[in-house]
Amino acid sequence: MSSSHTSGEMCLICEETKENGIHILHQFICQECEEKIVAAEPNDPYYQFYLQQLRKLKLVNSTL
Repeated sequence: MSSSHTSGEMCLICEETKENGIHILHQFICQECEEKIVAAEPNDPYYQFYLQQLRKLKLVNSTL
Protein backbone atom coordinates (compact mmCIF):
# COMPACT_ATOMS: atom_id res chain seq x y z
CA MET A 1 0.00 0.00 0.00
CA SER A 2 1.44 3.36 -0.97
CA SER A 3 0.99 6.64 0.80
CA SER A 4 -0.12 9.74 -1.08
CA HIS A 5 1.45 11.99 1.54
CA THR A 6 4.38 14.01 0.20
CA SER A 7 6.74 16.03 2.28
CA GLY A 8 9.21 18.69 1.30
CA GLU A 9 8.77 21.90 -0.60
CA MET A 10 8.33 22.87 -4.24
CA CYS A 11 11.56 24.12 -5.81
CA LEU A 12 11.36 27.50 -7.53
CA ILE A 13 13.66 26.30 -10.30
CA CYS A 14 12.65 22.73 -11.23
CA GLU A 15 9.16 23.02 -9.73
CA GLU A 16 9.47 19.57 -8.13
CA THR A 17 8.87 18.74 -4.48
CA LYS A 18 12.18 18.12 -2.76
CA GLU A 19 13.39 17.61 0.80
CA ASN A 20 16.75 19.40 0.89
CA GLY A 21 17.65 22.88 -0.26
CA ILE A 22 17.96 26.52 0.66
CA HIS A 23 15.59 29.45 1.10
CA ILE A 24 16.21 32.75 -0.63
CA LEU A 25 13.72 35.57 -0.04
CA HIS A 26 11.29 33.01 1.42
CA GLN A 27 11.49 30.86 -1.73
CA PHE A 28 12.85 27.29 -1.76
CA ILE A 29 15.57 26.13 -4.15
CA CYS A 30 16.41 22.43 -3.96
CA GLN A 31 19.97 21.25 -3.41
CA GLU A 32 20.23 19.79 -6.91
CA CYS A 33 19.23 23.05 -8.59
CA GLU A 34 21.46 25.06 -6.28
CA GLU A 35 24.45 22.93 -7.33
CA LYS A 36 23.56 23.25 -11.03
CA ILE A 37 23.19 27.03 -10.76
CA VAL A 38 26.52 27.43 -8.97
CA ALA A 39 28.31 25.28 -11.57
CA ALA A 40 26.60 26.84 -14.62
CA GLU A 41 28.70 28.76 -17.11
CA PRO A 42 27.20 31.51 -19.29
CA ASN A 43 27.53 29.26 -22.36
CA ASP A 44 25.67 26.41 -20.59
CA PRO A 45 22.43 25.61 -22.46
CA TYR A 46 20.45 25.87 -19.20
CA TYR A 47 22.03 29.15 -18.05
CA GLN A 48 19.21 31.29 -19.48
CA PHE A 49 16.62 28.94 -17.98
CA TYR A 50 18.18 29.37 -14.52
CA LEU A 51 18.18 33.14 -14.93
CA GLN A 52 14.54 33.11 -16.00
CA GLN A 53 13.54 30.99 -13.02
CA LEU A 54 15.58 33.10 -10.58
CA ARG A 55 13.77 36.22 -11.82
CA LYS A 56 10.71 34.80 -10.08
CA LEU A 57 12.41 35.74 -6.79
CA LYS A 58 12.02 39.40 -7.72
CA LEU A 59 8.41 39.00 -8.84
CA VAL A 60 7.31 37.00 -5.81
CA ASN A 61 8.83 39.47 -3.36
CA SER A 62 8.12 42.73 -5.18
CA THR A 63 5.27 43.52 -2.75
CA LEU A 64 7.52 43.45 0.32
